[in-house]
Parts: sequence; structure tokens; C-alpha cells
Amino acid sequence: MDNLVQDVQEANANAVIVQVRRRGDAYFNKALEPRTEDPRLQPNFDALANLIEQAHGKGIEVHAWLTTLPIWNSLFPPESEQHVFNQHGPSASDKDYWLTENVNGDNRSGADYMLDPGHPDAADYTADQYVHVVQQYNVDGIHLDLVRYTDPSWGYNPTSIDRYLTQTGAAEVPEPEDPQWKDWRRDQVTNLLRQVYLRSIAEDPDVKVSAATIAWGKGPESMEEYKQSEPYSTVLQDWNGWLEEGIIDLAIPMNYDREHVPIQKAWYDLWIEWEKNHQYDRQIAAGPGIYFNTIEGSLAQIGRALQPSAEGNSLAGTALYSYASTNNGGIANDTFYQALSQDSEYGDPVFSEPAEVPDMPWKTTPEKGYLMGYLTDQEGHPVDNGQVLLRGSKGNVYQTETDGNGFFGITDLPDGHYVAQVDHGTGRGAAKSLDIQAGKVTETALQVKAVSQSGN
Repeated sequence: MDNLVQDVQEANANAVIVQVRRRGDAYFNKALEPRTEDPRLQPNFDALANLIEQAHGKGIEVHAWLTTLPIWNSLFPPESEQHVFNQHGPSASDKDYWLTENVNGDNRSGADYMLDPGHPDAADYTADQYVHVVQQYNVDGIHLDLVRYTDPSWGYNPTSIDRYLTQTGAAEVPEPEDPQWKDWRRDQVTNLLRQVYLRSIAEDPDVKVSAATIAWGKGPESMEEYKQSEPYSTVLQDWNGWLEEGIIDLAIPMNYDREHVPIQKAWYDLWIEWEKNHQYDRQIAAGPGIYFNTIEGSLAQIGRALQPSAEGNSLAGTALYSYASTNNGGIANDTFYQALSQDSEYGDPVFSEPAEVPDMPWKTTPEKGYLMGYLTDQEGHPVDNGQVLLRGSKGNVYQTETDGNGFFGITDLPDGHYVAQVDHGTGRGAAKSLDIQAGKVTETALQVKAVSQSGN
């Protein structure tokens, strides 16, 4: 912790993103999950609390990075009986089984066992981990890593399949590349992020929600190309849509391209150009993969990321991966930190002065508010895929759908009075009045009531 804070200062950086959850475990004391089995962590030492105290004393932001869907990666089960893998992994059955499977029925992707975002209870459990960190620690942000599928062959948890067949009326289990099935799974990832975002800023409006997003292959030059790109079509992660909807404050694309490989350099430049021009009312920080570039190559990539696009748009900054390995030449990490902020043989410094933390005006001077809530039926059970309509006093209408446990949310709502109403199958809910205030999350509960056969 001591060295980390010193290194961040040496680099003139303003924030550190630290992994505090690896695979369903915790590197902090006030956790919902078991403490990590990592023997290097001293007993009772709260790494997150210690870092917050030290970093904040130096004006450095701390963003807690949690791995989202992978929950275990060993052939041997976790020691704790309470670990989510032991509770809801291979030994569980029916709705208690939360692991994603591929189309062949396998439940291990490489070394990882992963939760399925299409399983309502797995999604809620995952969101709870982030919200709990916001509740318990004075973090500046939370960071979602691996909030996606591995590829289109995954997502075949039995509960997820049952939900899909019920909602779509499909007669058979879909093939991996089925467009409707891909859309449905993409929505499950978005639903999870929406829940994390709204529940987190309801706890702390100032907390910054970011995600590591995919930027593999050639960068897009049009929206049509974006929808054919790896993040959208392969891992089913519509991070452009997240920014546009306003359910994320900061996207950090993993721009892991080698500067010394011409085609990858070209891919990198296409991606950062897209990123600069597609931030909407949120922010993007490019994420160069410094670990497999030379120091000269990383400085060049950072410099280009910080330049405006041809349209005159600029990124919020850069987030460099990784602290543990800063170059591909075996050169000491200290040398890289110095090269960021001081003249060196590797090129001009990119941060000759301490970097200012970019302002997020939708937080510091908000003009719009948010809505979130839950929809239940007459017996109090969650309503899956329910339709919620929101009508404003100025005639503006918004529509959204509930997730598997009845959660719904709408972002970027102008101040004012609204009426929320439900329309779901054979039931409707009574209209409910509510007020939206800028910078705040309004919470509500809606209920479906059966419609009589006479229509009254």
C-alpha cells in the first residue's frame, strides 16, 4: 500500500483502480463474501480501508475493482462453505444452480466458473456485492470487470433458458448465433449494470461507476460496424448503449493493442477515435495495455489518446493496465512511472503536471434525476419482463422492462412530476404519482392487479 501510493504520485496520476474481489472472495473486512484465501494478505488487515486512508490523504481517488461474473478458478472448491461456488455451483440444482453453461452443457470456461447474468438470483447476488462496498467504504468509485459473456456459446443456464423460452415463445433451445437469443443475453448484461448503477448512486450520488469494456480487433467507424464488433456481437456487451442510456459514468475500454505491430496500432487508433466521439453525456478513458508494449510505445499510445478527435472531442483520460507489469522489456516499473512525468530517453512525458480529476457535471451540477423500483404481482412475487410506463407532466413518455426479479430503472429524467403505470399480460397496476429531483434516485414499488373479464 505504501509503495502504491508513492508510485501513483510519482506518475502524476490521480486515481488507482484496485482489485478487491478476485473470484467470489474479498480483500476487505466488511464483506458479504468470504475473505480471500490468498496467503499474502495478513490476517485482519483491511487492504481497501488502508488504501483509502492513505490515498485520500494524498488527493488520490480509490476505485474498487470487483470481478463480476467469474466466481472460482480452481479444481479444488473454496474452503468456506458459504462461498457462492459451494452454495450455487456444480453441486446445486434447480433454481439454486447459478453457473452459466455453454451450448454443450459445460460449466467451466477455461479455468473459470462464471455466474449467468440471465439467472435472476445470480444477478441480484452480484449487484449486492458492489452496493455493499459503496455502503461500507468511502470509495470514489466501483469498477466492474468481466461484466459480459465469454462468447455466444455461453448463457445456457437452465433457469435462463426457461425465462427466454417463456418470454419469446420460442419452441426450442436457441442456437448460439440466434439473433433474438443474442439480443436477450445482451439485455441481461445491461440489466445487471443498470441495477448496479442505480442502486449504487442511490446510496452515494457521488460514487463513480466504471466498467472494463471490450475493444478487441478493428475499431468501428460506424454504428453498423460497432454492432458487428467484438464487444457487441461476441461477448454481448453493449457498452456504447450503456453510455447512451446513462447507466455508467465511465467506460474504460481495454485497448490492449501492440504499438509495434502495424495492424494492431491501426486498430488502436480506430478504437480511440470511436471512443472520443461516442461518450454521449458520460465519459470514456482509454485503457492502453502497457504490459505488452515498450515504454516508448505506451507513451505514444497515451499521447494519441489524449489528443482531440478529428471532430474535436476529447477523452476523459487514460487508465493504464497494469500496475504490476508496466512494459514488455523487463524494465523496472519505477522507470515507467518516472517516464510518465519526467523527461527521459523514452520520450516526452505525458503527465508533466499532476493530472486533474475530470469533472462529471451530471454529478457535480446535476440537471436530471433517476427512477428505480420493483414490480410485483398480487401475491408479492417479482414480475419478470413487466412493462413499466412513465409519463411526465410535459407529455414526455418513457418505457422500460423489469428484470428477472422485477427490478426496473430509468435514467436522465428531467425534474418534475410523473405518473408510473404497469401494463403486463392480463394485469395492470394502478397509476402511481411520483416526483423526480435532479441528482437523486427516486425509489418506488409497483404492483400488478388482475383485470376482470368484463374489462372493469
